[in-house]
Amino acid sequence: MKLNPQKIQAYCPDPVTIHLYDSIDSTNNEAKRRSGDGVCLYATTHQTAGRGRRGHSFYSPKDTGLYMTLSLPLSASSASVQKITCAAAVAVCEAVDALSDVRPAIKWVNDIYVNGKKAAGILTELICDERNRPRAVIVGIGMNLCTERFPDEFAANAGNLGDIEINALCGIITAKLIEHFHNPDDNSIIEKYKKRSFCIGRAVRYTQKDITHTAKAVDIDDDGGLVVEENGIRTTLNSGEISIIPQ
Repeated sequence: MKLNPQKIQAYCPDPVTIHLYDSIDSTNNEAKRRSGDGVCLYATTHQTAGRGRRGHSFYSPKDTGLYMTLSLPLSASSASVQKITCAAAVAVCEAVDALSDVRPAIKWVNDIYVNGKKAAGILTELICDERNRPRAVIVGIGMNLCTERFPDEFAANAGNLGDIEINALCGIITAKLIEHFHNPDDNSIIEKYKKRSFCIGRAVRYTQKDITHTAKAVDIDDDGGLVVEENGIRTTLNSGEISIIPQ
């Protein structure tokens, strides 16, 4: 399992500055530290301090997964973190489809599931200038490929995508994300996201303002928000986490 810059670039019609590492604390951290101009990819097969949303860690053992971050330049008016996260989720699913027989699904907003278990996660973050204006978005994607053993806190809910060729996977995801970046108003990404969702039509639980709600997920809106219905009233969730209630 060896990353190769030429093999990754071969899948990308546009030039990408590629930084590869045998091991690193976190590719998102490295993207923040280097904060290069243009489109930059940071990728490794081992993170010592992988991060997920809301301060969670992301287990990233050596040579069983792919951990990558794509840094994309932004203007102040073009930042849509949630929609970019949706595009990343679709990109992972489509790349896995193209390279294997696995058919992953998406748990809103940023998790990729296979056979009911989490196999990949996405962490999207903004980098701002000294005036707090967005100047880049970094999209971190951690994927369990042939990871089989997990720490106890992850074991019950952790799965993998399978033994997929790592350079092709990295290159296809990168190319698809760059394509979305160049066409941010293309709402077909939301339609693709909906088709992959295993939340829609199911009962979910979420917490807002310290109140726990049980509702039915009914739709994804054009910005990637989850539309839920509780007692006949519809609400759109634009942040936070949900848990799916077993049927």
